[in-house]
Amino acid sequence: MLTLLSLSSKANEFEKAKDTIELRQSVMQGIWVRIKRLAPFIEVNNNLEYNEQLARQDAEDIKLLLEKSLNLWPRSTNLSAKNLTNATPAIWAVEDYFNKLYFNAEKSALELNNAISEDNIDDTVIAMCNLGKACGTCHANFRRLLTS
Repeated sequence: MLTLLSLSSKANEFEKAKDTIELRQSVMQGIWVRIKRLAPFIEVNNNLEYNEQLARQDAEDIKLLLEKSLNLWPRSTNLSAKNLTNATPAIWAVEDYFNKLYFNAEKSALELNNAISEDNIDDTVIAMCNLGKACGTCHANFRRLLTS
């Protein structure tokens, strides 16, 4: 009976980890969608369909998604060996470095949000570049490359 309970508990932990990975992937995709939508607006501030109000909302959403998703990286989600995540085990091996990059992304997202709210195009461009650098560095170091 104890063995069955132990197996059941491990199955529940595994399912919870898979759910966390799916949520994390959804959040990261949500951030990416907003960055892709926001980038052309910053470069050429004349898209009539995508206006400053939408840019402000996207910047706020990016900031909030990053803030809320930091806790979606528990050790239990280190399942890249099972092909359930594109995150590499290095995240959990060098957590301090991962957290530094993550906090850089959060800081850049906050600066982006502030710059857009203040309608400061120079600071907006810098913040967007810094956000791209933070995200790109993290992905380069901690994301398994998918090639076909």
